[in-house]
Amino acid sequence: MLKVYAVESLRAGMVVGRDIVDEQGHALISTGTTLTKEMIYGLLDRPIFSVYVEEEDPVVGVPSKENLLDDDYLNCYEWVYQQLEVIFEGLVQRGEFSANALQRIMDEKNFNELCDGAKAVSQIHNMGQEGSYLVHHCLHVGILAGLMGRWLGWSVLDQYNLVIAGLFLDIGKMQVPKEVLEKQGKLTDEEFEQVKRHSQYGHDLLAGTTLNANQDIMQGILQHHERCDGSGYPLQLKKETISRFGRILAILDMYDAMASDRVFAKRRSPFDVFATLYDDILDGKLDTEYGVLFIKHLCHALNGNWVRLSNGEKGQIVYLDESRVRSLPVVQTEKGEFIDLNKNRDIKVECILTANEV
Repeated sequence: MLKVYAVESLRAGMVVGRDIVDEQGHALISTGTTLTKEMIYGLLDRPIFSVYVEEEDPVVGVPSKENLLDDDYLNCYEWVYQQLEVIFEGLVQRGEFSANALQRIMDEKNFNELCDGAKAVSQIHNMGQEGSYLVHHCLHVGILAGLMGRWLGWSVLDQYNLVIAGLFLDIGKMQVPKEVLEKQGKLTDEEFEQVKRHSQYGHDLLAGTTLNANQDIMQGILQHHERCDGSGYPLQLKKETISRFGRILAILDMYDAMASDRVFAKRRSPFDVFATLYDDILDGKLDTEYGVLFIKHLCHALNGNWVRLSNGEKGQIVYLDESRVRSLPVVQTEKGEFIDLNKNRDIKVECILTANEV
């Protein structure tokens, strides 16, 4: 059986089901080839978005509960998290910016490892409460930015800059009182105004660093809460005056915020998040081109994740038709049964499960 995978979701050991060709139709990798990590990295550098993979026909049985997040990925994530936390603390507490530490984070091997679509989605939805939510959130947005840059076919330099903008987009929140950020009840008008200042705080913090020379990065950080209809902040800009980085980061920021556990809100199903993003696209708040592309490609990356269903069952996502707007997955339950949620609308995905919950 042939199955389509996003390039970001390919794993070493998969067998190519159809020839992979370049823009001119020349074969790059032949049918039957077993993929290696080096081959996958090579595909990521080309405008190739999906690959046919040969798989055994599905059989009724218990789906595999293998954890998508292997030790190599988790160790890499933890190392980058620690480095980013040190950079944040140095900048906010001492006014010191370590360009060398940032360069170590941006090492090609580190971010190629983290920008694995299926693993990135699993990490975002499985994040525990250890460490700083703020640093985790910025790292998640940076990873999503790396994926988005690839999906857009941008140059390596533009991808690099978008990742950096994602990594620093919320650093300004470190200058907002902790009791305001972690308040579980409704914020007062004054408290909300304090929170809204964080994008300006972040921009001002980085104005004294080498990043200030890059307007794409600086505009992305300042504008990631602007909305295309002018309803955002801090400047109430409209679409034509919001930078491409600002429009993209608005989408990535929203996705991770809703998909992760926070002090005042539990993580939501990715399909609930997609529905919210679609609504904001239709309402003219989010950029249509970037929003639809993000949702389409992230759907691919959800394959293989375990979920809890509203009927109490657990199951693994085995298929998603990303060509359909608001598509829902086919889930194989622990009993081996297949449930198409597009046809069984009374059953919903409640959340992606952590490794301990599977």
